[in-house]
Amino acid sequence: MTTIIRKWLTPPLFDDDIRARQAFILHYILLALLAVPICYSGYIFLQEPERIRDALVQSIPSEILNILLFILVRKGHLSIASILQVTLFWLFFALVAYTNQGVRDTAYILGNAAVIVVAGILLGERGAFFFTTLTVLIGGWMVYLESTKQRFLNAEIDSTQFIWVVSSILFTVINVVQYLSTRTVREAFQRARASEALFRTLLENIQAITYINGLEIEAPTLYISPQVQKMLGYSKDEFIEDPLLWQKIIHPADRDRVLKENEATSQSRTIFNMEYRLITKEGNTLWVNDKARLITSEGGNPQHWLGTWVDITPQKQVDEQQADLASAMSKRAIQLQTVAEVSRASSSMLDLEELLATAVERIQNHFNYYYVGIFLLNESKTFAVLKSGTGEAGKQMMVEGHQLEIADTSMIGWSVTHRKARIALDVGEDAIRFKNPHLPLTRSEITLPLISRGDVIGAMTIQSELPSAFSQADITALQIMADQIANAISNAKLFAERADLIKELEARNAELERFTYTVSHDLKSPLVTIRGFLGFIREEAIKGELEKFERDLSKIANAADRMQDLLNDLLELSRVGRIAHPPQAVAMQQIVHETMELLAGSLKEYNIEAVVQEPLPVVHGDKVRLVEVMQNLLSNAIKFMGEQSGPRIEIGCTGQDAEGMAILYVRDNGIGIDPQHHDRIFGLFNRLDPSIEGTGVGLTLIRRIIEVHGGKVWLESQPGVGSTFFFTLPLANRNDSPPNS
Repeated sequence: MTTIIRKWLTPPLFDDDIRARQAFILHYILLALLAVPICYSGYIFLQEPERIRDALVQSIPSEILNILLFILVRKGHLSIASILQVTLFWLFFALVAYTNQGVRDTAYILGNAAVIVVAGILLGERGAFFFTTLTVLIGGWMVYLESTKQRFLNAEIDSTQFIWVVSSILFTVINVVQYLSTRTVREAFQRARASEALFRTLLENIQAITYINGLEIEAPTLYISPQVQKMLGYSKDEFIEDPLLWQKIIHPADRDRVLKENEATSQSRTIFNMEYRLITKEGNTLWVNDKARLITSEGGNPQHWLGTWVDITPQKQVDEQQADLASAMSKRAIQLQTVAEVSRASSSMLDLEELLATAVERIQNHFNYYYVGIFLLNESKTFAVLKSGTGEAGKQMMVEGHQLEIADTSMIGWSVTHRKARIALDVGEDAIRFKNPHLPLTRSEITLPLISRGDVIGAMTIQSELPSAFSQADITALQIMADQIANAISNAKLFAERADLIKELEARNAELERFTYTVSHDLKSPLVTIRGFLGFIREEAIKGELEKFERDLSKIANAADRMQDLLNDLLELSRVGRIAHPPQAVAMQQIVHETMELLAGSLKEYNIEAVVQEPLPVVHGDKVRLVEVMQNLLSNAIKFMGEQSGPRIEIGCTGQDAEGMAILYVRDNGIGIDPQHHDRIFGLFNRLDPSIEGTGVGLTLIRRIIEVHGGKVWLESQPGVGSTFFFTLPLANRNDSPPNS
């Protein structure tokens, strides 16, 4: 019997620590509550026997229910037992208050206070709030019953002795509850301190670094284990003082992707797992595996990030050694393949532009270089001009006409001058390397001269984002490709020159054919006029008609003058390209002003406004011929101005074309030319308006002079809007300067 009683008086044990503590609290609260009805009924029996029936009605069901709750607790139904226990406890005091004095009753005042305390311990803050609200509502209901005189009208006030007994019982219950609560909290703190000490000991004695980060996007450091000083050189205090220090020591090449992944993980609340490099306090590089997960409370609310840094540098070094070996073998195979491909392309491609573009693209793609470019020497061999380059940087430099002086001021210039390859394994240490703003990531560079048939024709640059990127095997393979490209460039140039000669010969033959037909036609017309009027003159002389004689003689003279003009223009056209002055640097501004002085009379006569959009470039060419070009263009603009109220001629430059030639123009607001005649007007003796004075040779002469200078000429015009004649000329070299005007 004693064993059974001791067993029922001992709290039940459970494997789950939390359930065991809850059962402990429930057990002793139920023991205290079992005593309450007994003490209450005993007091009534001794002091107020006339109320014993009501007391038993209140107490017996309560005791039975408390015993049932005892059984539920021992069976492990703790949540149900907790809810039923608090509910029955509340019902007991509500029933007592209702059958006695209502809200004045000690059971309502003190009993419900005990209920709320027990509810807070067993059911938490929500349970306490619920029973507080329920108590207030039932109290309000009893106040209503009393105010409407339905109950509590003749309620007797409890004696002070009764109040003392009841309050003593309830105070004892509250004391038991408070003791259990205090003991539970104290034990929880002790367990937490022990757990924290154990956890800290575990964290600070493993090889990995353990850290705790905040929930913010930046993930500031809240805690880091002391192993960090041994691994990275920074103390844990430095990480706490600067919570974002972990971001600052990430390797620059990895920082963006790590921070991006950190931000994504912070938002998605998923596991963070990355491998990246850290920079130690001594400046060394360390590979770590960073794995972190979000820690939440029992209610699922995020608390912090718990993670570890594991040093994987040795593993990475082994991986890198294996990768380097495999890469070296693969790179050698790629080198041989690229040499073969460049060799095939060089022997099959005769278009220079296509050849250069293919060569640089294949070298860059196969070797995975940052940039590859090919420079060719200009005619005077004073500058190396970029002819092909990879990527957007190459396109931009081509547009800008990028060129480097043939001197020891750049690696390209040095390789051309010394006819040897030059290598900068660290570009910051090469004193003569040209620092190109378009290629900011270059860390190492090699330049190779392009030599064909004993002559240096240019150079090739190959650049890498990695320091010391070029091995001896790379240099050998690249030099072989450079030699093949040089020979292919020479072959392509010869083919292009041959094609140009054939094209020029065809054009000359076609022009000669047109010339023969045109000359026979245009010179025949004045001769027919002369022959016809000679017959009239003979008759007029015989008849003595002197007035008609003079008029017809004048027409013969005009026909002879026109024949003379045609012959002079044809003679001038034949001299272009055959009789030339030595080319020199010519300031186009000076050419324009000289021409405007020659035509000042015509400009003033027709009240034409001539505007020069300065500055104009300095070009390389035959000054006398360029004056002829400008004079013919301005004369045409004046002749075909029409009846404009505000005649205007504009001379200017729009920049450079893809080949680095200056683009100049002469624009007027005259009668304009229909687009269908734009090509025809440059033909010999082609005149759109026979009523306007001219021989039809001027524009042909302009085209011939511009083409001899290596440029081209074209027209943009609409009837009634005006005409713009564009032409291109080579720019003067930087070391040339125009003679003083």
